[in-house]
Formats: sequence, structure tokens, C-alpha cells
Amino acid sequence: MKKWMIGTMTALVVLMMATAACRKKVEPVDAKTLLRTGIDYDKAGDYAEAVRYYREAAQLGLPEAQNNLGVMYKDGQGVDQDYAEAVRWFKEAARQGNVLAQSNLGWMYQSGSGVEQDFGEARRWYLQAACVGHAAAQNNLGTMYRDGQGVTPNEDSARYWFSQAAAKGMQLAQRNLAKLDSVAP
Repeated sequence: MKKWMIGTMTALVVLMMATAACRKKVEPVDAKTLLRTGIDYDKAGDYAEAVRYYREAAQLGLPEAQNNLGVMYKDGQGVDQDYAEAVRWFKEAARQGNVLAQSNLGWMYQSGSGVEQDFGEARRWYLQAACVGHAAAQNNLGTMYRDGQGVTPNEDSARYWFSQAAAKGMQLAQRNLAKLDSVAP
């Protein structure tokens, strides 16, 4: 009888502990943890897993993950290349102020990848990123002013934006600036 009672008591204790564990709230997944995990997979070259984690974090509204997912679609890493899907994710992130996404979205509009080519939209997105110091966006604005893409060609504006990016150490901007200066009257 004692063995039966001890066995029953032990079973009840185990059952109560299991029930208590099941009642604990499951903590929501942290989007930043998902992003970091995605970055780890991305760095390791496991792009399909990176996309999986980026997508989860992006769907939770994390702009960095939305931008990274857009890059994966743009480059066809871990997913089939899909410029329209890349634009969709870049827009989500850019609207939340993600500077990388703003610059990436500018490139998509400038090149006409996934959207109809629109130099005005390209300039708008590049300008948002350039004004907070994004070197690639600054260089791309310089190119637009130098080449007259959606704007009247303007060497002074091109020089200004190339100089801003060059001052941050961007070699392409330094070459663009040197080339512009070598042809200046």
C-alpha cells in the first residue's frame, strides 16, 4: 500500500509540475534575435536559413530585417531573384527610416529593377539616405547630377555629393570626384 501511495504521489507531483510548465506563457519571439540569427546564417553562406529568419523578423516589422530580406531577393540568395519582392521589402524598411533600404530603393528606381525606372523617385530616396550621411547614396546622387538623370546636369551638385562620400573614404566617390575635376575647365 505504501509503495502504491508513494508512486501515486510521485505521479501527481510530476503531473502538477508538467501542468505548471504548460501554463507558463510562451514568450513572443524577439525580432532582433531572429535578425541576428539570420545574419549568422548569412555570414556562414546558408542563405536559405538566413532568408527564413530574416522573413520572420521582417514580418514582425523590424526594418533591418526587411532591408536584409530585400537584399536577398535582389541578389537571388536563398530565394529566386525577384526584384519586385525586393522593392516591396525595401519600401517597408525605407518608410520606417532605414537608411540602407532608402539607398537600396533609390538604386532600384534608378536602374528600373522591379519598378518602372523613375529618376525622381531614385533621387528622393537617395536624398533621404544621403542627408544622414550614407556614402553610397551620396555617390549615387553625385552620379545623377553629373549625368543629368532626372535633374539638370550640375557639376557643382555632383562635386558636392561626390565630396561628401569621398570624405567618408568611399573609393568610387574619390575616383568620380577626381574624374570630374580632371575634365573641369
